[in-house]
Amino acid sequence: MPRQACKTKVSVLLTPSGHEVEFWENWKDPESGEWLRTCTIITGEPNELVAQIHPRMPVILPEQHHAAWLGETDDGNLKALLLPYPADQMRMWEISPRVNSPKNDDPSLWEPLHAQPTQTTTDALELLRE
Repeated sequence: MPRQACKTKVSVLLTPSGHEVEFWENWKDPESGEWLRTCTIITGEPNELVAQIHPRMPVILPEQHHAAWLGETDDGNLKALLLPYPADQMRMWEISPRVNSPKNDDPSLWEPLHAQPTQTTTDALELLRE
């Protein structure tokens, strides 16, 4: 599905319904000795919801694939796990444009801007543009 042209930029938060997902690691820089927290984001093809706003999306692994991804099982074809997460299992809502500045760093950045119900259908972007 081609992306729709939008004259006004809208900041949105997308998340699997009822879950927070993150991959991060603490490690010690061998040169400075400083402990760092870093993360990796693997992107892939978007699902129908995300395709409305971007040509790719972060890969979200369903819980049943976590052990394989972490090497805890003998499932060898990890590339086969890099599929778009089902759009009907995601939520998207408009958030403050304050999220676009690194000067802002507080939990309110994730809060919905409007009191409208969470949308999971592909017409969600149209509701955000109104």
